[in-house]
Amino acid sequence: MDPLAANVEKMETQLEVWAGKIDEFTASAQESNGWARIDLRQRIDDLKIKRALVRANLDQFKAAGSDTRAGLRTDLNNAWKDLEDAFQEMKLEGV
Repeated sequence: MDPLAANVEKMETQLEVWAGKIDEFTASAQESNGWARIDLRQRIDDLKIKRALVRANLDQFKAAGSDTRAGLRTDLNNAWKDLEDAFQEMKLEGV
């Protein structure tokens, strides 16, 4: 497997892991009350939006030819970092 395909496969796997984490957060939100529940749901919605953006960028990157991938790689990396940071923030806050 070439390095690009291996990297894309790792990203696909991590997206699935994050989807599972979002499901866990959603279940946890169901058990929360009041403002905590509202805050958690908003943050979950934010994670879902960021994950969808990464998914769209990854799909576009995979479909692109090698001549257009450089620009797409930047968008993908930025979206990935944003999503990764959001998950890290949730982890640091003990969610």
